[in-house]
Amino acid sequence: MDVAVIGAGPYGLSLAAHLRARGVEHRIFGEPMGPWKHNMPRGMLLKSYPWATCLSDPASEFTVKSFCTERALPYHDALTPLTLERFIEYAEAFRMRYVPAVESKALTALEAAGDGLRASFDDGETVNARRVVVAVGLHPFKRLPQDVAHFPAELCSHSGDYGPLDPLDGKDVIVVGSGSSATDLAALLHERGISVSLVARAQQLRFANRPRNRSSIERVVAPLSGIGPGWALSACAKYPQLIQLLPEERRIQLANPKALGPLGGAFVKDRVVGKVPMWLGTSIQGIEIRNGKVQLNVVNAGRPALQTDHVIFATGYKTDLSRLSFLNQTLLRRIRQVEGAPQLSSHYETSVPGLHFIGPAAANSFGPVCRFVYGTYHPARALAQYLSSILVRARPALQVRPFDRTVLP
Repeated sequence: MDVAVIGAGPYGLSLAAHLRARGVEHRIFGEPMGPWKHNMPRGMLLKSYPWATCLSDPASEFTVKSFCTERALPYHDALTPLTLERFIEYAEAFRMRYVPAVESKALTALEAAGDGLRASFDDGETVNARRVVVAVGLHPFKRLPQDVAHFPAELCSHSGDYGPLDPLDGKDVIVVGSGSSATDLAALLHERGISVSLVARAQQLRFANRPRNRSSIERVVAPLSGIGPGWALSACAKYPQLIQLLPEERRIQLANPKALGPLGGAFVKDRVVGKVPMWLGTSIQGIEIRNGKVQLNVVNAGRPALQTDHVIFATGYKTDLSRLSFLNQTLLRRIRQVEGAPQLSSHYETSVPGLHFIGPAAANSFGPVCRFVYGTYHPARALAQYLSSILVRARPALQVRPFDRTVLP
């Protein structure tokens, strides 16, 4: 086989759509939109503008807007937030239209084999591929404080573990963090009737501005992009191939989530501020379990400790290839890394020939756009074009537009 795509989220589906259009022999593995379905809470609002939350299809025609228009669903490019449920519905429609042959099974081992790579799956199948593209998203890279990694899951968890919020019903909960994951969860827990408070080192919470009509001067001074306002972010969003040419230190600075800073969604502020108790400007000095509860030893909260039934750490993600259990250790040692992330060529290729990474794991090489759905556009097009140029094409099939019902001779 020519190409194996590992992961069926926005990046994997987008790449597979372009590979299929180019007639490149490939298979794509993973549960379609799995982490979006199982590790994000229902009722969540996506922080990005709806117009910037589209998967990449070959003709750039199946957008969130066109999906909603076809189904007579309410839509606005900016003024109406996109719900998680609606985005998953859109992604499923995209999959059915462009990537109908996703194989929902998990990769268990990846190793070098001859002039390619060998992938083993949880159903016992082994696949040899000339090229493997890893598009596993953020979920494998959840970051928890070291001193709570061994705590039982019923007492401490990561924001990426939700999903359904039912296990927290009836509990007192503290959410640690000040970004969108923290404020989203705090709002949803509060609205569910769960006793929740928020602890953060930040002196105040920051939220994106509510969308509004902007003047011509504002659009020139700080143009909007798919990942935020301003000329710098616009360049990062539109030209990741140029970011890849920057010195390593500058690329890492741009890719660091701290460069953008924690920022809650524009439509969440009124659901949190004045409704959820907050301990801001508060540092956690230690965490321990006492009498079946979690105790946070804190500074600047007006008291030495906070006690609760459960703590959710909305402490983000950090790419660390050693966290990918399917990577053979010999293969892992051959991958040149920069702070735990793969160092990639202009074709998203690692130092192991034939092994590519796209999505958030590529951020250290291609900039912050890789952490957004908006970033699917470049790797889907550029990598599909590159792979089709170097691989022996599969026998060309008759191309039919997805909405055609018949094929005329």
